[in-house]
Amino acid sequence: MKRLNCLWLIYLLTAAVVAQSSKYSADEIMAFFNQTREATESHTTLWDKDIYGPILLVDPQTREVFANVQDAKNELTPKGGIFVGSIPGELPVSNTDITWNGTHWAMLELPLPEKRYDRIDLVTHELFHRTQFSLGFKPFREENSHLDQRDGRIYLRLELAALEAALKANRLTKSEEHIRNALIFRKYRQMIYRGSQVTENSLEILEGLATYTGQIMSGRDKWEWREYLIRRINSFEETPSYVRSFAYETTPVYGFFLQQKDYSWNKKVDNETDLTDFFSEAFGMDSRIILHTYVKQVAEDYNWRKIVDQETKRAALNNSVLDEYRNKFLEQPHLEIKLEDMNMSFNPGSLIPLDEDEGTVYPTIRLSDNWGILTVEEGGALLRSDWRWVIVSEPLEITDDLITGDGWEIELNEGYQIQELPDGNYLLTKSE
Repeated sequence: MKRLNCLWLIYLLTAAVVAQSSKYSADEIMAFFNQTREATESHTTLWDKDIYGPILLVDPQTREVFANVQDAKNELTPKGGIFVGSIPGELPVSNTDITWNGTHWAMLELPLPEKRYDRIDLVTHELFHRTQFSLGFKPFREENSHLDQRDGRIYLRLELAALEAALKANRLTKSEEHIRNALIFRKYRQMIYRGSQVTENSLEILEGLATYTGQIMSGRDKWEWREYLIRRINSFEETPSYVRSFAYETTPVYGFFLQQKDYSWNKKVDNETDLTDFFSEAFGMDSRIILHTYVKQVAEDYNWRKIVDQETKRAALNNSVLDEYRNKFLEQPHLEIKLEDMNMSFNPGSLIPLDEDEGTVYPTIRLSDNWGILTVEEGGALLRSDWRWVIVSEPLEITDDLITGDGWEIELNEGYQIQELPDGNYLLTKSE
């Protein structure tokens, strides 16, 4: 199973964008590759390694690609110092690292952000993912469905509010006071939800360090970086789902302040590091038991009442949404598809977890497997918690090579078929 994509970055790094890829000249693409190489070469001390490597820029509409190196199968065409070609339809296009044609790439979806800082930030984030195994990071897929629950969201928002206050403070001592308060909210949240310290940590190791790497290599100075982090926190509050997007915001802010204390702090982190404990020690957070009365008292300084009111109203509305999805994917007639060798692209800022044993709804998703390509543009799909099955609503039209439903379609490969079951549901199976 391939690493999940990093589409969330493209939503946060937007602004104006450059022209569509079909209008790019070889010189423009080469200039971008050179800028990226300069950025990584000037930050080799960050990980004691130059993370520059194969980059694949892909136009999702035309599937045209631009690369900085030749693929291992020599299928790309040299052109003006770069390599051009196209990718097959079954390969999902997203911001990720991926192995294609025998080469391990950092893949970027075109168009790229217009500003140089944002472009370099985005591509070095993905180059980190391409390099992370050689750096000793072997992240695990973990679920953080508690961050779609009322209290999970409340204490994450309080943590981010305290981190924002730390960024805005005019004295380092005051900033560190806010950081310790942020850690109070973090630790209390992880006390409420058993096991969440492990699952949150896994995603922060996976995406938080990659995001920190991109921001360091972007070229922003300290003050530009600070303002950028503040804007991201403000934008994040409007994100529909926090379950896979929070780590892009938390780790970089702690890293911003740690970098001023110890530029090499990140090299003291490995795959077994508990970042909550690491941050707590770095900022002098004591290990006393955190009581609810004390947490509530501290929270009054960070819009506690407003946040609680907003999240209480959201929870009431969200319960009806969850019931609708359960009815749609578990009670009403639906199509069940077994996953064999899956690749997927999706927006991690929109995920909707159901109960722990039911899975997570992906409102939009593109998923390819041995049986074909599933594209969901609206209405969602339910990915079961074991990641072995995906469920969509009842098929409305079935042909030999195309299955369509309400907001979704499957381009079906030869050797597979849709079978109607006695209970009124459907199953995608291999042909006899």
